[in-house]
Amino acid sequence: MSGTATTYHVLGVPLRTGSLYPGSENDAQAYRDARLVERLRAAGCAVVDEGDVAVPSYLPHHAIPPIRSWPGPRIVWDCMSERLVPTLRQPGHVPLLIGCDCSIVMGTAQALAAAGAGEVHVLYVDGDFDDAAPDAGRCQSAAALAVWLLTNGRPFWTGPPLPPSQVTVVGWSIPSQSQQPGMRSVSLADVRRFGAREAAGRALHGIPASASILVHLDIDVFRKADVPAAYFPHAEGLGLTEGSELLRPLLSDPRVRVVEVSEYASLRDGDQSSVRALVDLLAFGLAA
Repeated sequence: MSGTATTYHVLGVPLRTGSLYPGSENDAQAYRDARLVERLRAAGCAVVDEGDVAVPSYLPHHAIPPIRSWPGPRIVWDCMSERLVPTLRQPGHVPLLIGCDCSIVMGTAQALAAAGAGEVHVLYVDGDFDDAAPDAGRCQSAAALAVWLLTNGRPFWTGPPLPPSQVTVVGWSIPSQSQQPGMRSVSLADVRRFGAREAAGRALHGIPASASILVHLDIDVFRKADVPAAYFPHAEGLGLTEGSELLRPLLSDPRVRVVEVSEYASLRDGDQSSVRALVDLLAFGLAA
């Protein structure tokens, strides 16, 4: 994308089938009510609002192990991939996904591969590692398995799975459950120790110049006091100022091909303070 002007394509993803509880069915509308598109344009970004991804109404909802509501999440990943591929084949066109849960990273990684994006690297900014492995003895949400699925996957999605070395989990305070060899990480403690900008540099270090980067942001990476409308809020997490300093170099990297913001629950945000803070972060991070 170097040397090519960037156009952001805002897409809502009305998905909760990959999550555990209701609360993220139509959250993209809250971003629009908070004037996300207008704020990005005021920050110098070229933006197109493309509405919401069409999600089937027949998606199952159940608590049968190992993955809750399966195969609902995979159906949505395939819908997402089909919708994104034409955009991703155009240089300088970057989908900006809002209103999704963490499991959507499978659909976007799949879309990048299908679009011929080359070597894909995921910067997974999250308060959790989200790498629990499927367990036939208990039902877990696809969102809680997202990183494991991303790096393993079969038979749960078409992939191709990414090598663990091409995934970096950033900002976590709840550690890995599967301890996959080669997985890269920059913890919340690292962000505090090195400073947000240095931590961002460490996350980007070693990613090839020719790579395509997918930035995944779960808003529970922020502390509950600052962003209480996270789907699973954490008492400990990034403050908004250090979050802005961390995200700016990640989002402005010219190799970024997809940005997705997940796990916002508008039902918990009656005064819209959380979504306004998220819009501020995106406007600052994506500013031209």
